[in-house]
Amino acid sequence: MEKAHLYEALYLVNHGIDEAVRGVQRLKKSPKLFMETYHKSMAGLERRRAMINLQFMLEMRKLEENDESYFNEEFNVWLSDEPLTNEEICRLMRGVERERKLEGKPPLVQFLPRGKGTKKAPKKPEGVHSTRKVNGSPTPASGVKSTVPEDAHA
Repeated sequence: MEKAHLYEALYLVNHGIDEAVRGVQRLKKSPKLFMETYHKSMAGLERRRAMINLQFMLEMRKLEENDESYFNEEFNVWLSDEPLTNEEICRLMRGVERERKLEGKPPLVQFLPRGKGTKKAPKKPEGVHSTRKVNGSPTPASGVKSTVPEDAHA
């Protein structure tokens, strides 16, 4: 994740060593100077370059392997035909919010504390039933007769 600046830094190190080696090669052309010193200098520069590159690549390999396992898991979650559960959605959103917080950005989502439960529908008191029939029309009150004939609605 965002490793381009690291590779650019390694490029600059290698480029600097290339420039130093070219400078030593130019100095080597002078017949009056000590050749042994220049050969040792070039070998030392190339040795250091190799050590830096090797260490960098070993560290980057570890980072890349960690990223591979992380993104492999994320990739499988997103490609799944199964819908995400509420817990998976919350986990993903918490990750997004954590990243936003590290970047200094305001949150997109505010989470309730984990101890709080969800709102529950109020319970109806026992013995109270609706006065509506299944089809939606109210039941006639006891003792009240309708003036509409029963076959008029059919």
